[in-house]
Amino acid sequence: MRNPGLVFFFFLFMLFSISVIASCGDDDDDDNDGVSQNDDDDDTAADNDDDTDDDVDDDANDDVDDDVDDDDTVPDDIIDPPDEMPFTIHRDPAGTAPTMGEIDSFTQTMKDFYEGVDIFRWARRHSFGASEDNPDGDPPFMIWWQCAHALKTGDTVTFAFDCSPDNTLATVTRFLPGVIGLYLANGDEDARDLALGYIQGLSATYDGMVWAGEDPVVDYLTARTIFYRNHSYEIEPGRNVTVDYDFVRNEEVARRHDTWRNPNNPTWGDIYVRNKRSKDDLPFLYRGLPFLARIIRESDDGELIDESIKLYRHIVRMCRDIVDTDYKIYTKGENGEVFLPRTENGFVDDFASFTNYDILSPNGECTAKIASAYIGYGDAQGNDCGNGVVPLYEFVFLLSHYWATNIVYGFHLSAVSMAINFHDINTAQEMLNGLATRMDQIKNHPMAGDYFEWYPDFAALLVIAAANGLPLTSDEAHLVMEHYSAAAEHYGDFELWDLWDASVPDGEYNYLPERSERDADGNIVKTHVRLTEIAHLYEYCYSPLKDPNSAQFIDCDALFGN
Repeated sequence: MRNPGLVFFFFLFMLFSISVIASCGDDDDDDNDGVSQNDDDDDTAADNDDDTDDDVDDDANDDVDDDVDDDDTVPDDIIDPPDEMPFTIHRDPAGTAPTMGEIDSFTQTMKDFYEGVDIFRWARRHSFGASEDNPDGDPPFMIWWQCAHALKTGDTVTFAFDCSPDNTLATVTRFLPGVIGLYLANGDEDARDLALGYIQGLSATYDGMVWAGEDPVVDYLTARTIFYRNHSYEIEPGRNVTVDYDFVRNEEVARRHDTWRNPNNPTWGDIYVRNKRSKDDLPFLYRGLPFLARIIRESDDGELIDESIKLYRHIVRMCRDIVDTDYKIYTKGENGEVFLPRTENGFVDDFASFTNYDILSPNGECTAKIASAYIGYGDAQGNDCGNGVVPLYEFVFLLSHYWATNIVYGFHLSAVSMAINFHDINTAQEMLNGLATRMDQIKNHPMAGDYFEWYPDFAALLVIAAANGLPLTSDEAHLVMEHYSAAAEHYGDFELWDLWDASVPDGEYNYLPERSERDADGNIVKTHVRLTEIAHLYEYCYSPLKDPNSAQFIDCDALFGN
């Protein structure tokens, strides 16, 4: 006979959790794909966290070395990532390993795609923010935007907006580690320029949140994004760009984001800032931190090193503040005032907290907490996440919306990565074993058949998990090859990779290829790996943390052209 008290508790947990999770919304970064859209729902939900302390931590800048060495010495505050995986775990190989012929064929398929569309040069041409030669001489930066379209007129492409983007941090940070991997592997110039622009773009979300006259200056809170001013520039001879920010340079107030004018920003002057950074994008940002450290330690490019140190320290100070404020994500308001987003009932909003579930599921968001703690303080700060899997919390969370998979799985992976890179081997090993358990569950998850994107996203997750020491099974290796090959074929059919080409007539275009295929009635029939995750193979191949016992699926030497 069922325990009535347990049943009642579970009922309350389900009711409470679904209510709270609704506040998180759907923060998917791929609003061009037709699968998930930015959700600007201003619905209210009761959160259990009634913390009323809106004071941002004043010590977030403490113990951070502000001096960047002028010689070859790496600053003391930069982690030293391991040169090889410090341990291995065992998994059942499950299935028949890909043959060398299959691996060679897959490698060539991906090389043909990357080189055929010139993926990193394409990204450089289509990412924008403030150009190197902007008329005001302001610091440059690049962002991979959402909600944007292109208008071609002769040799000029104008980028403008259809809506206000929320999750540019996710688009950039999904793509950036692969860019850095290619650059560090062989010095690719397009990858170098793109990495620099994106690193500057991520720093811009911190620097753009500074208002003139702040004392002390709070430069460790990050915006969702910032909007610079209209300007034009030439990216290459015969390839001109105009950026039109008019649609997004407007003030707006909403539950999950506001847009405020920052007329005298110390870095860029008159800009608009979209605030209320959500936790949804942070697992992707966290995973990139070791790649910044590797640039700082391995590159001889002074400009790239300096920008990497700057961003690295922004992220560290942000995470320190998150830990010091009981795992809350503060933001700034209309005049630069620091505050904590709350619901209309006064509770801390879920998107700005890692603690709203603690009363019912204390370890529900432990992987987010521990990853923040490693970055902010270099250790777990007392967090014990076990193997990183919290079944009841995750079950309810995933019932709310599909985007929860990115949060739950992303933070687990980031927690593993941080534990490895901050040399907490026992914790890393336990959570990597938990990640292996999670992969077994994802493949046969009861919700898998409900979403076209389930297995393409699983394939992308497997690649970056393998880059962080997870040995793939043979079946998983085949799944990666299947979905990445299909994505390469799908995206390869896109006809607008080069808008400046003479074969493309003047007109208005969606310059980002949709990740889904549709039937004649516009219904989605198949979805592919995100374009922002198509370069994960470079992240994997560069990583020194690959398990040599993992099932192989790509020839990394051939991918890098060695």
